[in-house]
Amino acid sequence: MNRQEKELYNLVKANVKLIQIVSYETLRFHGMLIGVSRELKRDFFIWNRVEGIKKWNAAERFFVAVEDEDDSSNPSFAIDFYKNQKECIFLLEDFYPDLTENPRMIKTFRNIAGENTQNKTLVFSQPFLQLPKELEKDVHILELPYPDFDDLKAIYNKVCEPHNISNSGEPDHELIEAALGLTIMEAEKAFSLAYIENGQLTGAEVPLIIREKENVIKKSGYLEYYHPKETMEDVGGLDNLKEWLRKRGRGFDKSAKEFGLTYPKGILLLGIPGTGKSLTAKAVGNLWHFPLLRLDMGKIFGGIVGESENNIRQALKIAEAISPSILWIDEIEKGMSGISSSGSTDGGTTARVLGTFLTWMQEKTKPVFVVATANNISQLPPELLRKGRVDEIFFVDLPTEKEREEILKIHLKRKGRHPKDFDIKSLAEKSKGFSGAELEEVVKEALFQAYDEEKEIENSHISTAIEKTYPLSHTMHETIVKMRQWAKSRAVSASKDEPEKLEDKGKDVPKLRQESYNNPFI
Repeated sequence: MNRQEKELYNLVKANVKLIQIVSYETLRFHGMLIGVSRELKRDFFIWNRVEGIKKWNAAERFFVAVEDEDDSSNPSFAIDFYKNQKECIFLLEDFYPDLTENPRMIKTFRNIAGENTQNKTLVFSQPFLQLPKELEKDVHILELPYPDFDDLKAIYNKVCEPHNISNSGEPDHELIEAALGLTIMEAEKAFSLAYIENGQLTGAEVPLIIREKENVIKKSGYLEYYHPKETMEDVGGLDNLKEWLRKRGRGFDKSAKEFGLTYPKGILLLGIPGTGKSLTAKAVGNLWHFPLLRLDMGKIFGGIVGESENNIRQALKIAEAISPSILWIDEIEKGMSGISSSGSTDGGTTARVLGTFLTWMQEKTKPVFVVATANNISQLPPELLRKGRVDEIFFVDLPTEKEREEILKIHLKRKGRHPKDFDIKSLAEKSKGFSGAELEEVVKEALFQAYDEEKEIENSHISTAIEKTYPLSHTMHETIVKMRQWAKSRAVSASKDEPEKLEDKGKDVPKLRQESYNNPFI
């Protein structure tokens, strides 16, 4: 028995009257209940509104419909049938509409919970967590996690049988690992499709399994399986952050746990827009060779009561199922922007979603590394800034002159130009106060200008593009100064070099009203 089967067995043996199983995997919990009924020598019945009542025939190993019961698809009949049994496990499938819409049925369940009966358990299953408040104290909830490595290995063996695939040896480890995060039915389909497409099931089919997993993850709507092309060589500067990530990456080694280390939890990257926070998040996936999942906080929130909380739980379960993995949350402050007014404008939904996320961050034991980025510090909930939720908070400032040289070289190389053909040092000096994103746009603008002149790009093209650009450090001068003051005592600098002092060239430039609204320090 695995952990979930053992827990279900103990619940039934302890005479727990009402159990709710939360899972999409019908065949999986059918098998668990069949195993428990066999161990405890009890009859096992299943009811649903389409097929009525069926009884498991242990000798023939299939379900048999209950005979001569024309009304067996009626929910009330199913409950009466259960009451007339002496020793049994009775499963009600997708019964939640009858609970949420029928007050009499709620009272019936409460009466069953209070009955002094032995060796009888009423189980009801559904794909998502939904329970009337009246039953919260009477029902034990059992949520099935995604299949682990051993479960998926069993599915692999099952797929091998009809296709006459020799599985005398161990299956390819990477093939099974690639299916983590899929349900049993999804994994079976993925393995079958991979075999049909290539005629074999080996490590060469890993991309096919990952492709199927991407499709499944996309269906959730709030997670995206991201394939990063970016590497740490594409990130200019940020030496402190790079060194920290290199060291922390070793914390996922098997020997690290034996040494007494725990898995790294994550980092929060705060700072000025366009300074490489998102680029770094993408590069971490390549650095550690972990799957990178992008969580869209905006899509977590749903209109139905309890939907948002369930969405965040499902997203975190998927991230854990395919661990070791990286969970990337870009501009997390925008997803949590309703926290200050939560309770008065959204019924407390944002607060509950945040609470679920923070509790998971604090208590998680699976190797899921969170990389969260934020531009507006003032919109971040204070609970997220506390040490213990994340391993470290890094402040990503504007690049220094040395870092600007690196960034310009990176973007010129990307465009097929050799940095030695340019006066990189003078360009870096001239572009003081420019962010990495602005330097990228400068190179693009210079290329357009050179192409229009039908010339090869020269130093003068880049210099002219710099002169024509009005960087964010001018329009947000006050904000950047205040952010630096805040970060000096509350965060670690992502760069080794001291930040450059900025001239306030934007003080005489008129500001729009919305610029004050967007400035957290005005």
